[in-house]
Amino acid sequence: MAHKTSSDLLIFDIFIIYMFKFKVNDDFLDNDDFDYINSIQLANISNNELKVYKNQINKSDEISSSCFSEEFIRTLAKKYNPKALKILDELCPSKTPLWEYTDFNLIMTGANCSFPIHRDTPNKLLSGVIYLYPEKNTGTILYKNIRGDDPKVIEWKPNRAFFFSRNEKDTFHSYKGDGVSTRVALVYNLCTSNLKRVCEIDQVNYHKVRIREFLSPIIYKYFKKVL
Repeated sequence: MAHKTSSDLLIFDIFIIYMFKFKVNDDFLDNDDFDYINSIQLANISNNELKVYKNQINKSDEISSSCFSEEFIRTLAKKYNPKALKILDELCPSKTPLWEYTDFNLIMTGANCSFPIHRDTPNKLLSGVIYLYPEKNTGTILYKNIRGDDPKVIEWKPNRAFFFSRNEKDTFHSYKGDGVSTRVALVYNLCTSNLKRVCEIDQVNYHKVRIREFLSPIIYKYFKKVL
């Protein structure tokens, strides 16, 4: 079956595929911010490699950074966190009060590299990705279930943002290179450490989720799969 794309869907403020609610915003970053991020010199990676540059800021203005300056991270947080919080409030308002910190991670995905189908980790209240470069690549692939049935693609377009609030049952997705060039994206997450409350909202067993989240990175390291 051919992949369907976001352009095949009716245009609503909030998209829904299966029970997967999400938003797609074009030209999400201001031009200056988009151009600055794209100008950052990143290490070359192989076609089969995945590399993550982690940058984080919390509500107390504590920062950790691997590729952005602290000043730029503060600028991103001040400028875009209100917008992201509004999106979270539209998608899952019960999780908005749990927000504690924000990730601005740059992820490089080699041309022949892929990340397996997953639902995202429960610390992510709002999961977002802004496509950076090149001009053409593969977007985010959504699935009906963890088996990968009925895939649909959010098309790649530079400075297009794709946001969703993950849950246990419906937010299955993956991403990959297009076989031609390295895929570079800014992953923008609103996060919490209160996993117990997240599990209550998602109506899942907290202890089972904790065990799964402990095992999943180990399984990915050796088998390139996640639970």
